[in-house]
Amino acid sequence: EETNMMTRPDRIRIALVMVCLLGVSAANSDAKLEARQESLRGVQAIAVDISCSKDALDAGLTEEDAKTVEKQIEQAGIKVMPKQLWGKVPGRCRLKITVDVCRPSGLETFVCSVRLGFVQAVALERSPQTIVEATTWEITSLAHSPKNALAETVRKNLETMVDSFIKDCRSANSQPGEQSAAAASDTGTPVTVPSAPNGNSQPTEQKYVASTSSSVFHK
Repeated sequence: EETNMMTRPDRIRIALVMVCLLGVSAANSDAKLEARQESLRGVQAIAVDISCSKDALDAGLTEEDAKTVEKQIEQAGIKVMPKQLWGKVPGRCRLKITVDVCRPSGLETFVCSVRLGFVQAVALERSPQTIVEATTWEITSLAHSPKNALAETVRKNLETMVDSFIKDCRSANSQPGEQSAAAASDTGTPVTVPSAPNGNSQPTEQKYVASTSSSVFHK
């Protein structure tokens, strides 16, 4: 009887809400990853290769900084293989980091360039039997700093760049529900953490990886 008493405007509003919900559902199901994100699908282990120019080494940077990158990646759940064994990783996947530093003439500041590229073995579309190495994901940053703060500036930029790689890697390898939660987090929408099965109001303990130079964090 209550259903029969529903007015026509009420029925129209309900119909509009249902259409909107169906539209959102369809949009989410059709959402696709970018090509560079898609290239990270199935990646379970990588090697890390970092190289610094002579000027970068003179500024206080060392290839030992790769260890902090490896730790950051492993904390995200991605296995890191020793550099000498990268050829045995499926797809020969490696994260190649290049750091260069220069000092423009007449300036007291130094300019540093950090390039982070994901290199892997791929097949040519026109000749699938031909396998070559290609950079399928890449990000570059430029910054300037006095020499005494240059090394720290590069390390912070590199940490943020690796965060971007981890984010895309997770997007490519997560389930649809996990992708929705990640998207909500990236846009600033609060993500509710489910409560414990016993109904305890205390939240369960979680581990997060954060960057001191960025507002981005990952569960």
